[in-house]
Amino acid sequence: MSEIKINEFETGRDHPGADVPAGQDGLAGQDHPGADVPAGQDGLAGQDRPEESGKPEAKEAPKAVYRIERYITDTDADLARRQKLSSMFCMFQDISALHAANLGASVAWLKDVHNVAWILMRVRLEIDKYPVLAQDVYVESWPQETRALYERDNVIRCRESGETLVRAASTWIIMNLDTREIKRDQFFTYQGVEIKKERAIDGGVRRLKPSPGAELIYEKEIKFSDVDYNGHVNNAKYVDYIMDSFSFAEHKAREIKAIEMHYINEIGPGDVLQIRRKEVGDGVYYLDGVRAADGAQVINSLVEWGK
Repeated sequence: MSEIKINEFETGRDHPGADVPAGQDGLAGQDHPGADVPAGQDGLAGQDRPEESGKPEAKEAPKAVYRIERYITDTDADLARRQKLSSMFCMFQDISALHAANLGASVAWLKDVHNVAWILMRVRLEIDKYPVLAQDVYVESWPQETRALYERDNVIRCRESGETLVRAASTWIIMNLDTREIKRDQFFTYQGVEIKKERAIDGGVRRLKPSPGAELIYEKEIKFSDVDYNGHVNNAKYVDYIMDSFSFAEHKAREIKAIEMHYINEIGPGDVLQIRRKEVGDGVYYLDGVRAADGAQVINSLVEWGK
């Protein structure tokens, strides 16, 4: 498998890839604001598949802030009837895909016309109040100004009151699917919309420094149900693995108030993921995941529990 080495990009060197195997169309499906949308389904956001010459035709006007309505179902909720963190990640990646298409950069258009894909690098999510089972919510998405890195903000709000429940910030890159080269230039601009300056999380999401001394706490062999249509573990699935690295007693005693996920290398069928954990503050844990076969770092994470 190809490997994603984010640190090489951060220091100005090319790296071979990210959370997407060669040939996949990875946008948000956990690899960009549109990866987990199978080929041909980019029309969900109201866009036709592109002509060879170019620009997709939008069926709806570009929106500065994109909104979808959702309902918290049985499969979204945990034992305490709260929305699972992985479900929140899925909602955010779904709306990111739809909004990217609305702004003229659908998964299919990027892949078919330019042979590039969105790649998710890192996410920070902060919970002000958990959405609960059977609650009506709406999800919002908006991009920040385009630079070498693409930043996007998301929120989940109560549909009845408009109260903000969950906030998230994420960072993406655009990568050539053949050469695995990162497109550092301004690949496209958000034309026709006024970028919303407000940030869901002040400062967005920054690099997470490793914390030496973490101890092995959880081990997971990747099985059939762990892998998405791209043939690798989707970024929302890793959130479940992080949650399983804490005991029932820990989950019962407190609620998680924030989580960061940083994606470094991909894993797929038959790989074994080893998660290590270290408490770095009162209720704050650093975790990382490595591939058992070669010790390659796959993810790192920061989990912050409430009081």
